[in-house]
Amino acid sequence: MRDVSGTMVRDSLSELVAAETTALLVVDVQNDFCHDDGHFARHGKDMVAVKAVLPGIRAFVAAARAHGVKVVFIRQATLPDGASDTPSWLRFKSRDGKTPDYTLPDTWGWQFVDGLEPRDDEFVVQKFRPDGFHRTGLDQHLRDAGIESVIVLGVITEGCVESTIRSASYHDYYVVVAGDNVASPNAHLHDGAMNLFRARYPTHDATEIIAAWDDAT
Repeated sequence: MRDVSGTMVRDSLSELVAAETTALLVVDVQNDFCHDDGHFARHGKDMVAVKAVLPGIRAFVAAARAHGVKVVFIRQATLPDGASDTPSWLRFKSRDGKTPDYTLPDTWGWQFVDGLEPRDDEFVVQKFRPDGFHRTGLDQHLRDAGIESVIVLGVITEGCVESTIRSASYHDYYVVVAGDNVASPNAHLHDGAMNLFRARYPTHDATEIIAAWDDAT
């Protein structure tokens, strides 16, 4: 712990990711964003980097569960007939030429990728904007569980991952970025977002975080 103006704050990695007060937020690992047959791939997005992080995400989620860390799955959704889309949001979603009808509830594209399905006792957040906290029950769920820190991973780095990281910080959670477990189809934007994360938030590889959990047991 470190004293900042008379207030003790968590500082070391082991303090930041203490299992009893930490949640792992798994962002948007859905078929439409991660699979070769998903919406992004069908609209020309390069899935190589995204697919490459999926085995690591699966392993990290398994490690979090094994260490008793709360795992929360966050997923994007678009309501049928565009009910969740305003004109400005439609413009944003279609800015790069893709159609806005992705992650429709109960479709294959909306589902989480194979091997990353939530367990029955794990909280699932459905969101309609990039920020996992925006008009969802995520903040209340975390507070009710006594969570003080979140570890964030998933896709897309410069999109929903960045939005959720920033919002978690603004909601007064300690934020740790699992830097080798986030990805984007756009390497340039991914690198830019990662530079921002490293400047503002503790950013560690999954092995470092798991080692901190191991050392605490």
